[in-house]
Amino acid sequence: MDTEADVERLNVVERTGLAFLRRGCTRDDSEIRPWRDEDRARIRRLQAWAIGLCGLAGAVSASLIGAADLWLREALVSGSEPSFFSPGRDAAYWAWYGGIALLVSLLELLAMYWVLLRNVAGIANAAGLSFSQGDAEDVLVTGLSRAALDIPNPRRALHGIDPYARASRLKMLAYTALYRIKVGATSFVVRILARRVLARSGLRVLLPFAAVPVFAGWNALIAWWVIREARVRAAGPLAVREAVAALERAHLGEDGLRLALDAVAELIVAAEDAHPNYDLLLARLREAFGIEARIPEWTEVRARLADADTRTRHAVLDLMTTTTALRGRIRRRQRRVLESAYAACDARLGDALQTTRRRIAEGRCALE
Repeated sequence: MDTEADVERLNVVERTGLAFLRRGCTRDDSEIRPWRDEDRARIRRLQAWAIGLCGLAGAVSASLIGAADLWLREALVSGSEPSFFSPGRDAAYWAWYGGIALLVSLLELLAMYWVLLRNVAGIANAAGLSFSQGDAEDVLVTGLSRAALDIPNPRRALHGIDPYARASRLKMLAYTALYRIKVGATSFVVRILARRVLARSGLRVLLPFAAVPVFAGWNALIAWWVIREARVRAAGPLAVREAVAALERAHLGEDGLRLALDAVAELIVAAEDAHPNYDLLLARLREAFGIEARIPEWTEVRARLADADTRTRHAVLDLMTTTTALRGRIRRRQRRVLESAYAACDARLGDALQTTRRRIAEGRCALE
């Protein structure tokens, strides 16, 4: 399938992660199939291990930094409270503390990467996917690598569709900045608050270890995010294959197929994300029907959908629901577009979207 290969644009971290995944995934060829009960059980175990080990890594990291804090206070500032706002008086303390914290944090990050990459490779194995050299340029492989490393999707066009065509440049810059500083900013704020609370309560001895539950909880949350996204990406090929097969069974005419592809394009633009599952979906649609994607006005697409026959409406709404769910996390704008489409057909969305999301994340067939 002709996906938008981007291996040549991978940076050093992404290439290293991809090489690690290839070593961890033992299949020679991909087998796109529904997940068996034992596959789901294995994936749940992998998820639990990833969350637990990443949380433990955060707790150990924070404990080591806390212990270093206590030792450096006794050795360099005679047990007194070092001044954060006047670091010049305690320059030796802050230099040693900063160096130790940086080293420990780096080791913590490497440990998390190791755990997440191993578990994502295990999920790929359970899902029947392959990371062999022949599949290296498939967008699914690079997408899973980025998911394991918690790296955002690259900003690029997908088969003629620019997902960021209507995105605010300022919004995207703000999102990128927040994404980069989320861990550091959170731990910094908690440390400041903890210093105030513990200092007033007389529990100063606990102050260096105030970040232990925060680091552990934050790492566990990141691991949960990563594994959830990896599950959605690993299940993407099956969901895409079934969605396109359902559209083929609907036997729509050229106008109906164009309507379906236009609706998909609107949802991808509403997502503002070059998600690998969207790359797979557009590639499969173009391969099956030979229609190039475009970005029309939603009001015009909605009017055509409202005028379509019942069979076309059902086929397009089912495809739109699957497209929205393929990203895992749903943008509000995507939901508004989907709700608008259902309203145009005098139908209710109900729990169809949540049901589809659960089905995709569990690797189930639509008829299960």
